Amino acid sequence: MQRSSKVTLSIADLRDRRSIYALRHQVYAQELGQHRENHEGVLTDHLDEVNTYVVAKRDDTVVGFVAITPPNPHGYSIDKYFSRHETPFVYDDGLYEVRLLTVVESSRRTLLAALLMYGALRYAESQGARVMVVIGRREVVSLYERTGLRSHGLHAQAGAVTYELMSAEVQDLRSHLSEFGRFIQRFERSVDWQIAGMPYEPEDACFHGGAFWDVIGETFETLERRESVICADVLDAWFEPAPGVVQALQRCLSFALKTSPPTTGEGLRHVIARARGVAENSILTGAGSSALIFAALRGWVTPSSRVLILDPMYAEYAHVLERVIGARVDRLTLSRTRGYQLEPRQLVNSFSRGYDWVILVNPNSPTGRHLPRHQLEHLLAEAPKATKFWIDETYVDYVGEDQSLEVHAAASSNVVVVKSMSKAYALSGVRAAYLCGPPALIREARHWCPPWAVSLPGQIAACEAFACLDYYRGRWRETAILRGELQAGLEAQGWDVVPGCANFLLCHLPRSAPDAAELVAELHARGLFIRDATSMGTALGKRAVRIAVKDRATNQQVLDTLAAALGSERARDGSGGSVTQARSGVPGPTVGVDRR
Repeated sequence: MQRSSKVTLSIADLRDRRSIYALRHQVYAQELGQHRENHEGVLTDHLDEVNTYVVAKRDDTVVGFVAITPPNPHGYSIDKYFSRHETPFVYDDGLYEVRLLTVVESSRRTLLAALLMYGALRYAESQGARVMVVIGRREVVSLYERTGLRSHGLHAQAGAVTYELMSAEVQDLRSHLSEFGRFIQRFERSVDWQIAGMPYEPEDACFHGGAFWDVIGETFETLERRESVICADVLDAWFEPAPGVVQALQRCLSFALKTSPPTTGEGLRHVIARARGVAENSILTGAGSSALIFAALRGWVTPSSRVLILDPMYAEYAHVLERVIGARVDRLTLSRTRGYQLEPRQLVNSFSRGYDWVILVNPNSPTGRHLPRHQLEHLLAEAPKATKFWIDETYVDYVGEDQSLEVHAAASSNVVVVKSMSKAYALSGVRAAYLCGPPALIREARHWCPPWAVSLPGQIAACEAFACLDYYRGRWRETAILRGELQAGLEAQGWDVVPGCANFLLCHLPRSAPDAAELVAELHARGLFIRDATSMGTALGKRAVRIAVKDRATNQQVLDTLAAALGSERARDGSGGSVTQARSGVPGPTVGVDRR
């Protein structure tokens, strides 16, 4: 690549596509003779309505592109050349095809083709791809092999071009990705990487949002900037911690900061057990649910374990199971046509496959859908005794305390519940959580957790929170009202909103709106941060976002900002998208928003 001019790598928009279709005609019709020339000078096919293009531009001119075809009703380009019974992979929701790798003649002696493949593989993986397939021109097979793709000895002729069928498991591609990444790492300064949601180099950690810290400042020297943004891309509570919690910390703040806490959180375990009606030896505390996920699942799950998770679902589980542990993971796909609701019989039917662990988030994130406790208990009764269940109840209090399976888990031999106190108790900053399950399993997991896992401020705050349940119950009821009002405002702007039950909403953008990545980038410039949810499941598509519920005034600001960003005249002139005013004394904003 020429060092004098940066190459921009991004997801193609409509204007880029016009250039791509013209370049396709130039290369595949005029140059290679694979297709007939036409008077329009453009080349498209039936898959372009589902394809995503990674495009390379120099000085705003397209100099290369590659297409990614996801699972879809129209099939893949390989269907034109090979019958499915002769290809050695399964045609399911994890099969993605990379095709049409194209570079203009002036850039063919550079690393631009390698960079485009790198971008395509990274993008497909972010969408949940499990198997990657390509039909590569024989002239560039070595490039595909460098990424980890392997030939199947099947060839096809298209005009004057010979193609070779290649594929690889994404898990195998990951083992080559670090080497491939080093291959192009030295060119990072020559690339303007604009593929939203993915850094230039792959991260070892799961992405969790929190982009608003880029504005506030991660060294905490300019915390006053928090007043100028709306942080709706993470699911922290919209309300303050209970007054009793704040007062308890204020009374002993200096002591709490300088003093070592009880080693295993003995007092906190006692308070939790008493509040939940279980034995103390059924409780294990930890520094947030993520710490417990990493500690316990890495102890109980091995690379030979077979695990079932939901799709979509909180991405930390897939990250730990697949990337950290390397277990065999299957996904139970939740259908948009059914509102992403988990179908009980669908789950029961999967038990026959002999899973070691089934991981459920209930209520689920990002969908916000919940399976009632009595239904889940019936499902557990039908499961094989050898199958263990991990149930994440981070958001269950927003549905009702009676919906928790903690008592059931403590009395069982194969059910573990993880409870975070971050979201429902407004304690995200102090990292307090716990496991509740059979004493034998809890005793085993305790060996994998460090001493002093929960800080002294965290233990004090969590213990006091259980003494303030009436306050929190009131906030949970108010959250339901605010969520309903936000949903109505979004639907008035033409959004397709999934009817959730927690402190957030999963939404699909109107047809007239840009893709989620493009909208999220536009909103960042306006001080509003929402979550691009497209990578949180393999079937969410490119137009899914998740929005945290805030107080009434902030929710209205969210709607106003969305309307302005999307150019919704109906919402802007006040005829739609307005949040209904208080009927129950729900408080206004807890923080002001600088709208200058």
